Amino acid sequence: MMILALVCSVNASAQWFVGGGTNFGYIKDNFQFSFHPQAGYEFNDRWAVGFGLGFTLVNDIYGYAEPYVRFNCWNNDKLFVDVKARAEFIFGHGAEGAQVGLSPSLRYKINDHWQVYGDAGLFGAEKVGGDWAPAFGVGSIGISTGVIYKF
Repeated sequence: MMILALVCSVNASAQWFVGGGTNFGYIKDNFQFSFHPQAGYEFNDRWAVGFGLGFTLVNDIYGYAEPYVRFNCWNNDKLFVDVKARAEFIFGHGAEGAQVGLSPSLRYKINDHWQVYGDAGLFGAEKVGGDWAPAFGVGSIGISTGVIYKF
């Protein structure tokens, strides 16, 4: 009976979400624009998993796939400070590679369905072409902003 009550309480706060964002920047003498839709599942107030696809234009177009796990470190019912553990797999036009690491994130709850967010780079490791190397800073998607809709 206790397990059933626990499962029901976890499912009561669980929700599907969709969203996406954009990023503008200037990297290595090139203008960059990215668009990255995402979808996921929020298990409770602390944990969520998601998957995003991104499309970036830097002299040429390449894409990336990004699974992630989001952990909420702090919130006051409107403002959320999160950490995302994510992997990014880059593909297209000679830009094959990968990144893994942690990204700090802020979310602001507008109402029960809508949130805005900002992600700030990647702190971990990346592999573009050859060997793995430390990746600290803005990574390939840089600082991005977007919206989330929770069902």
